[in-house]
Amino acid sequence: MTCWGESMRFAVFVVSLLSCCMATTVFGLATPVGFSEHKALLQINSADAKLELDAWIQYIEDAKGTLSLADVIAKKRNWKQNEAGTFNKSYNESVWWLRINTLNANRKTLRRLLEISYAVIDHVDVHIVRDGKVLESYFMGDKKNFVERPMDHRFFIVPIQWEPQDQLDIYIRLKTSSSVQAPLTLWEEKIFYGYDTTRTIVHGIFFGIMIVIAAYNLLIYMVLGERSYILYVGYVMCMPLFLASIGGYSFRYLWPTFTTWNDQAILVFLSGVVAFGARFTQRFLCLNEVAKPLNRLVELFFWGSLVLAVSAFWLPYHYNIIVLIPWAAAACIGALSAGIYCWYKKQHTAKYYTIAWGAMLLGGVILAMNKTGILPTNMFTEYATHIGSALEVVLLSFALAERINTERRLRYEAQVKLLESTQRVNEELEVRVQERTEKLEQLTRQLMELSNTDQLTGLHNRRYLDEALLEEFQRSTRYHHCLAIVLIDIDHFKQVNDEYGHQAGDDCLREVAQRIKQGLRWPSDIPARYGGEEFCLLLSETEEQGAYHVAERVRILIEEKPVRTCAGVISVTMSAGVYAQIPNPESSIAHFLQQADTALYQAKRNGRNQVIIGKAEGDPAEIVIKPPVKG
Repeated sequence: MTCWGESMRFAVFVVSLLSCCMATTVFGLATPVGFSEHKALLQINSADAKLELDAWIQYIEDAKGTLSLADVIAKKRNWKQNEAGTFNKSYNESVWWLRINTLNANRKTLRRLLEISYAVIDHVDVHIVRDGKVLESYFMGDKKNFVERPMDHRFFIVPIQWEPQDQLDIYIRLKTSSSVQAPLTLWEEKIFYGYDTTRTIVHGIFFGIMIVIAAYNLLIYMVLGERSYILYVGYVMCMPLFLASIGGYSFRYLWPTFTTWNDQAILVFLSGVVAFGARFTQRFLCLNEVAKPLNRLVELFFWGSLVLAVSAFWLPYHYNIIVLIPWAAAACIGALSAGIYCWYKKQHTAKYYTIAWGAMLLGGVILAMNKTGILPTNMFTEYATHIGSALEVVLLSFALAERINTERRLRYEAQVKLLESTQRVNEELEVRVQERTEKLEQLTRQLMELSNTDQLTGLHNRRYLDEALLEEFQRSTRYHHCLAIVLIDIDHFKQVNDEYGHQAGDDCLREVAQRIKQGLRWPSDIPARYGGEEFCLLLSETEEQGAYHVAERVRILIEEKPVRTCAGVISVTMSAGVYAQIPNPESSIAHFLQQADTALYQAKRNGRNQVIIGKAEGDPAEIVIKPPVKG
């Protein structure tokens, strides 16, 4: 079984577990009992463990917010009967009064819990009235400190007690800048706590998955330094923080006294989801290379989300959320479109991205339609985002891992061919250990070679040259060996770039590098690209005449045959400066390089296409000019 296969099995297990838990909470207690044909009066029986109150809600709208409880009770009002489904009036600035008339149809006292299961209502006032007299009043909402609630719960929970044959009227005043929703349920206490435990476990599984995946990808980022992972970590962490804020967990556990930030956090973390998701999409799908128009669109979503995150601190929540929710939905659609396009373009990991983002988009659209009143409020619409986002982050995490596995597999396939000729031993375990060890060593050598090689010319790069210079300089100083440095510059290379283009210039650099290799004496001679069109030869245990002949041989190789490029055949020459001395404790590498560079510039001043030996005899700046060697 492959690593990807195991990962997919794990993803299916996690999503199935979440779905089963959700199904339990959705269907296990979903059927209300105790309906009365006269819906204006709710008769409560002792057998009613859970009553959903949507069908018994009557409401009036107080657009100006001037009505008091006494006004609502004393005067006749045009109460409207709530339609089927949760009371939901979307986003508006009105005050809403709800009324539920209840009757204890039993000969014993009943105690129930009234749950308003929407955590982001600004002001929730609940009044228990008997015969026009107020028995109890509870003033709650996320604009009040969490400790002021009658019960320690992320939702608004109120205890109500009916005496035998007691008729109570429940009045609820709602005022909020968020979506006006009031999912009302009457619970028998034991049943409520059992249901709430299941619900909390579901959220715990969700948050646990998010934290584990974020920590896992953070560790990968710390090891590999790949920016895709830190962007993914930011996205994964903003998602549960947003859902925790809108679900009341953040206010209960993280900032129970920061009422203003409680509203702002929803906007900031949702904006963070979009911003990090947009940046991750750009990098993961390589949109700048595959589809520039889509890349610009996703870039727009990124900057727009940052603006919305900042505006959360100075614009009213009501106006900000109305813009942010469709903006987030549009960003999800844009990201999904980018994934589909890249999938169409045969990008390997785009299919996993598209499937994952499709699950997230579906959950996000369901949540947006719920908050705007298009879909009813129920367990499915409330938690569709949790399931979709959990599925998405798991699949995206596996997609990132799959990309690493693919790159690793390509490297290992190359290594397997190199290891086919290794000797076999009788014990299989010893063979496997030996193969693993050799694979790691080969990989290390390849990585070292890549890090020390100039990718254009194939010669050593400046980093390798600096290290080799230091090592050879110290060794030559210790053993009193002569050390020679040759600096080579292609003549009039800027004109080549200007006249034939940079691609032709690159062809010249590659060909010159190959001819430099041909002109060397033995493997200990170190050729390196010094910078631009300059090259450097490090010749250990070589005196100035020997270094001069090497440089002259390279010059002739470059001069005698024109270079074939994409723009045609180009004649190229080079100038070189040579400096050779036995290092001493008072000399330095910089001095050697400076003397060779001075000789190089003297060669250019003398007409180019020649080799000059720089020699410090008393005065370090003294230059001895050697005529070009023919043949």
